[in-house]
Amino acid sequence: MDRDGGFVDLRERPGQGSRLANFLSGGLWPATLFLGVYFVASIATRLALPHSLTLDEAEQSLFSQYWLAGYGPQPPFYNWVQNAFVSIMGISLLALTLPKFVMLLLCYFFFGLAAREIDGRAGFVAMAMLSLLLLPQVSYMPQQDLTHTVAVLMATSLFFYGLFRTLARPDWMGYALLGLAIGIGTISKYNFVLLPAATVVAVFADREWRARLFDVRILLTAAISVTIIMPHALWLLGNLDLATKGTISKMVEANAPHGIARIARALGSLALACLAFGALALVVFAVAFKKQFRPALKMSTRWTRLLGIMMLVSLLGVVLVILLAGTTKITERWLDPYLLVLPLYLLVKFRGAGADIVASLKRFLPVFLTIMAITLIPLAAKTVTAGMTGSYTRINYPFTLVAETLKAEGQPSLIIAGGTHLGGNMRLRFPGTPVVDPGRPIAGFPPLDSLKSPILVIWPINSDTVQQPPFALPPEVSALGLTASPVQSLSFPHEYGDGRTGLKLGYLWLR
Repeated sequence: MDRDGGFVDLRERPGQGSRLANFLSGGLWPATLFLGVYFVASIATRLALPHSLTLDEAEQSLFSQYWLAGYGPQPPFYNWVQNAFVSIMGISLLALTLPKFVMLLLCYFFFGLAAREIDGRAGFVAMAMLSLLLLPQVSYMPQQDLTHTVAVLMATSLFFYGLFRTLARPDWMGYALLGLAIGIGTISKYNFVLLPAATVVAVFADREWRARLFDVRILLTAAISVTIIMPHALWLLGNLDLATKGTISKMVEANAPHGIARIARALGSLALACLAFGALALVVFAVAFKKQFRPALKMSTRWTRLLGIMMLVSLLGVVLVILLAGTTKITERWLDPYLLVLPLYLLVKFRGAGADIVASLKRFLPVFLTIMAITLIPLAAKTVTAGMTGSYTRINYPFTLVAETLKAEGQPSLIIAGGTHLGGNMRLRFPGTPVVDPGRPIAGFPPLDSLKSPILVIWPINSDTVQQPPFALPPEVSALGLTASPVQSLSFPHEYGDGRTGLKLGYLWLR
């Protein structure tokens, strides 16, 4: 037994039950394989839908044309990974989909490694990994349209693995993993930085673990994290307004009250976000382990104290942001780094109260399978039934017909597209052609040898009257002195639509 009363026999044999439950009770690798099949199904579901892009997919498509130290309000780690996939595979929906689900699988895998440092029983590790399905921010939302958030989920799981390994059996590898996770997490989402700060407080509170903070090997943690962060940090110094204005605007509601009323609204938003993030996991565990529920509330071990302090201090950091930044709205995904460990925290609490976590895997399996099935349905169902419901997603946009029509008129050397979503879809449909969004210009892009006739200028229109493009042409293009064709329009019905509602675009050619 470990010091907290948990068994650590890695040779535990699966009990009687379903074949799948017995297979999963093998621990880390069987659970990883099982989740890998689930994510293959997720990828197949997305590829079976029309290949028009969601907003985040379109942004990644557009930005995959160039490597930068920073791209705007979001840190660049996910962009770099995405660009690596596109560099190898070429631009395609598969190349835009793979990084997200690879990172999600790694999130579950690293979480399993972290859980194994606390309780080495194979069944406990599998339960911990699958319990992440109880968090909608991990199971449901990534199936819709997330990118940078998925990267921070992966980094957070890696951070907990490095932390637990360093606390349980400190070695150079543990400190190196911490540095890697801190570096990746910081350039995935800026709010990640509260997690290592809260960890310092939590570790310092334990008399024995406190020595880990003063171990010389922590310099390796610092060196690795700084090396990873530095390129973006240097960019950030000169682009602070660009990097922060988008995030701040999302956190402040229009016509928000001031003073105490604003703070009260923000704190209420934080409380609701915490509830939305963890309520399902708490309710499922409370129902499943109802006899141990009250004892679990009082149960405390070194691990639960550590995790409890980390979550509490992180949320206090969010409160500090509310007070200093004028925030009025907190969403669940901003809590990902701080509350991702909640299922593991609950499992350790219930384990300490006498619940048989390993034997419960079979009972929990129908819940996990139901969640996995449900998360695959909404996006596909909403897309396919859009004509009946009148609720269209961006995946319904008929960009296949748009591209076929434009290609019949000519092959552009450059595309100037109004908006990131349109630009990303044009990039997917014209893979060899540079695409520019005038609203998000990039210095030095496109290359000068692409600035030649013909150039396609295209933009969305919301009325029957087709007017000139609602943006100025890049000065490099204007300097070419090309002649603009008359403005034309395209209108096609949405895929899976009612035949009446559709996409309208204005365009012209510069020759």
